[in-house]
Amino acid sequence: MNSVQQLLDQAQYHQQQGAIDKSMALLGEAGKLGNIYAALDFAYYKVRSDAKFALIYLQSIPNAQHPTVRYHTALITRFYVEENFSRSVISELVALAQSGHAESLLVLSCWCSEEEKVYLQIVSVMAKLSPNIYRQLVNDDRVLVSTSLEPLDESSIERAIRAREAKLRSLEHEMLNEDISLVRVKNALSAFECRYLQQRFIPLLTRSMVANPADGSPLVDSIRTSDVGVILSEMADWIVRDIDTRMANISKTKTSHGEPLNLLRYQKGQEYKAHYDAFSHKQCQQTELIEEGGQRAHTVLAYLNSMSSDGETHFPKIDVKIKPEQGTIVSFKNIDENNEILKLSLHLGAPVANGEKWTLTKWIRIHQTQYGILTHGN
Repeated sequence: MNSVQQLLDQAQYHQQQGAIDKSMALLGEAGKLGNIYAALDFAYYKVRSDAKFALIYLQSIPNAQHPTVRYHTALITRFYVEENFSRSVISELVALAQSGHAESLLVLSCWCSEEEKVYLQIVSVMAKLSPNIYRQLVNDDRVLVSTSLEPLDESSIERAIRAREAKLRSLEHEMLNEDISLVRVKNALSAFECRYLQQRFIPLLTRSMVANPADGSPLVDSIRTSDVGVILSEMADWIVRDIDTRMANISKTKTSHGEPLNLLRYQKGQEYKAHYDAFSHKQCQQTELIEEGGQRAHTVLAYLNSMSSDGETHFPKIDVKIKPEQGTIVSFKNIDENNEILKLSLHLGAPVANGEKWTLTKWIRIHQTQYGILTHGN
């Protein structure tokens, strides 16, 4: 009988040879012998084609009751099987959060309004059991850290989540321009979600690039002077998946067609000069671009902080300026029904005069992307 290490070594060998199915099957065997991360890799590989099989597999491994496995079982149930926030998923998150499971505390904090009493209960647990995360994301004067923890009120948490779901469904989709379907939705992200995205992914930031007009390759250019962090599929946690889904709903697109989210930071003097997000005809002929979903049909962006008088998103051809307001999501089309660039979609990110501007951008392709399939399935 092979040991776990032997199975992992064999899996790595077959992966290097391009035999992905064989590699993953070996990881599945290693998972059955107790390696949690091999089990999770196998489950997420299978979830794209058979989510229920992935759940049955995770429930069968010897570590099925480990908090990490329970959390990912809940995640798969939420996004791949039930596709909603069921009572059973909420119950599991509450149980995990009560024990100090950091990811569960973060998810519940995102979904409970900061004005709710139950939010303070959740972050009180965070303050005691995950103090570093609490200091980075909350640090609320209303929270009193005691030596003992009160049990989290599952019913109150479920009511708060249902209230947030109802609020998101009722948000006004303000049509700013019909020609490019320019829509603004305020309060689409919570303040906690905005803070989380900044703190969680700030280590990813590097100098922003643009697509080379000749071949589509990344290129440093003075047209774009911000910093960017690309949130790849292996970093797409519960909160990222939630936001992917929200952006797809607002833009009326599919999660499987999305590129990875881009976290953008604009510091004093930085800007993104007038540009189109759609690719040129020449770029669209590139094999790599075709294989990665083709043309960028939509752009969706979210503002993670508010700006007083600068850093607006400006559409000069339709004379629309959008002021950055924390939690607002904006969506617009880049191409028409003939896949021609919509000239009215020309836009720019105005220079930042003071402080920093933080945004989150997602481009939606015509067809499925590797990120979309890996993160959300077919």
